[in-house]
Amino acid sequence: MESSKASYYKAANLKGLSREARIFKGLIGGRARAHLDKVFIEGAHQAEVHQENCLRILTEGGETPEMPEPQPFQMVKTKIESIYTYVPAEFAKEMYIIGSLYQTASIGPTETLRMAQEVADKVSLDLGLEEPFVAVQFLRDELEGAPVEFKAETEVDNGEAEDA
Repeated sequence: MESSKASYYKAANLKGLSREARIFKGLIGGRARAHLDKVFIEGAHQAEVHQENCLRILTEGGETPEMPEPQPFQMVKTKIESIYTYVPAEFAKEMYIIGSLYQTASIGPTETLRMAQEVADKVSLDLGLEEPFVAVQFLRDELEGAPVEFKAETEVDNGEAEDA
């Protein structure tokens, strides 16, 4: 876990445009994309569980519990292994909240995609990526059959992370 955190900050602090630096930044960018996707899903799932718990506790006369926080590390599958990923807490928390807002229908699909992409843009900028990666591509793909105003132009894919 500490290695994934160190790799993120190493990529963020790399200066110059050497081939090795671009490759490493791309690798960590792919991991960050997978991390944010998983945090979005976690936020959506936890929002559903949280709503059910709140209803149950309120009917029992208890106090509404706090919404859980996102996990600081995520496990993602690569082509050859499962690895831990890391993004700074402020970015993970933003994406977690977006996932929970989407799940509870507090925001619609267009707003969700816009907000998620803003977080991805911040992480991409933090890492110094040449092009920002596309956030929540799985949701974009899922919504493609329905009319959606916002569509991704391209996806940055360095082949590192497969599953979110």
